Amino acid sequence: MKVAMQAILGLGLFIYGMTLMGEGLQKAAGKKLKAIVGALTKSTFRGVLVGAFVTMLIQSSGATTVMVIGFVNAKIMTLTQAVGVIMGANIGTTATGFIIALNLGQYAPLVIGIGTVFYVIGKKRSAKSIGQAILGFGLIFLGIMTMEQGLKPLGTNPIFTKFMADLSSPILGLIVGVVATTALQSSSAAIGIMQALGMQGLISLGAAFPILLGTNIGSTTTAVLSSFGAQKTAKRAALVHFLFNLIGSLIFLLLFSLFKGTFIPFMTSHFTYLPTQIAMSHLGFNLINTAIFLPFTKVLVRITETLIPGGEDDEAVSIYLDERILTTPAIALGQAVKETERMAEMVSLSLDEAEDLILLEKFSVYDSLMDRERLINRMEREITDYLVKLSQASLSQTEHKDVDDLLYVINDIERIGDHIKNIVELSEDMEEEQIKIPEQGIEELREMFTKCKEAFHKAVDAFLLNDMELANEVVSIEDMVDIMEEEYRANHIRRLANKYCDAPPGIIFLDCISNLERVSDHSDNIAHYVLRRNALED
Repeated sequence: MKVAMQAILGLGLFIYGMTLMGEGLQKAAGKKLKAIVGALTKSTFRGVLVGAFVTMLIQSSGATTVMVIGFVNAKIMTLTQAVGVIMGANIGTTATGFIIALNLGQYAPLVIGIGTVFYVIGKKRSAKSIGQAILGFGLIFLGIMTMEQGLKPLGTNPIFTKFMADLSSPILGLIVGVVATTALQSSSAAIGIMQALGMQGLISLGAAFPILLGTNIGSTTTAVLSSFGAQKTAKRAALVHFLFNLIGSLIFLLLFSLFKGTFIPFMTSHFTYLPTQIAMSHLGFNLINTAIFLPFTKVLVRITETLIPGGEDDEAVSIYLDERILTTPAIALGQAVKETERMAEMVSLSLDEAEDLILLEKFSVYDSLMDRERLINRMEREITDYLVKLSQASLSQTEHKDVDDLLYVINDIERIGDHIKNIVELSEDMEEEQIKIPEQGIEELREMFTKCKEAFHKAVDAFLLNDMELANEVVSIEDMVDIMEEEYRANHIRRLANKYCDAPPGIIFLDCISNLERVSDHSDNIAHYVLRRNALED
């Protein structure tokens, strides 16, 4: 019982340390990490390099895969490009084995102490994140040292000795690796246990290598299970990961069975420390496996598309659009208007939250705002595609004009969403650099937000109700916003000149009012569609 408790304690510390370090490094890297991944994965090979680098940085191949699936869904990255990042993530996750092989358990208390100091006294979010990462790094070594000491008595246990003897069967070792990784939900944890056993001489490389291959298969089970009920791109990405690891592991298991007598002496002659042998074997497997499959990424993608058929229409975010009713254009047009209204409600919510984000520093809403912006972009594409198909149906002249107006309106609503996104992104610097907008600037921004929200709400209502009175009110508000923008810009430049405000908050303020003025401009565009429509009818 004592052995089990100490081993479980060590495993818990190890997994918690991995989580802390990964989260800390991810927070320290910031949201710009996603932009780097999106920009540097234009080719599959570069995707491999980026996948390896990002996974080494955030210590989680799962987090990298989730990020990649998000890019595929947002149309930033194709599934073929994503395959490269997934392959690279497998390479990057081997870094954990080398960290363990350093065997720095004796320094764990010092590292934990340094990390705690950074985390407690750090004022900036980046300093706290670095402290969290250092703390996690120390807990990894403390966990391995605790596991190592807890597993030591197993060397004299006859049941354990017999079990290890049975592991001479490569297939049994593979199964053990799959089951252990699936149960622990972490290939790094399974490999960490193997390395802890290796430190005590309780496992041989011959028994460890098939288990290692099994951990690669087991690491995909979480993604596969979580993809059930998800969109097709997520399912395909999970299936690519599973097929890549499964086929590679089975090939290497066969090669290991055939060349075991050559492989083990080679590794033991070059690396005397067993944990290092395990780490090098893990790295070698993933490098060679990637080199073998890299030229066949498009084949893997085609296989997944065959196994999971269907196009993007099956992944629609709209709830009112149905191509089966395009044969009745009047009803189809009404459904498109409903979907446009739903899209406008999302933009309205984002405008409210953007105000809270900037004026009240509610940085917690950042991620939900960015997620909603991606959803708005997809809705705009789906409504546009739907209206283009509708325009090809047999429509009256009035219906053709309504379709054209609706196309213009959804474009303006989407552009308002883009300007809200620009405002939201300003909050990154506010949070990271602890930038404070002066009180007078806050009040001016609050007034502009109020007018811009009023203009947008009235513009949407004017379009939906075909209300000229509301449309004329929007035109008047737009004129007021133009005057406010000029006045507030001049006020802020005076504040800068008189040194009542520093440059960083000044830049954020000016960018905010510029984007808010553009929100009002697009609301004015929507109002003018209503005015022109009624002028033509007269």
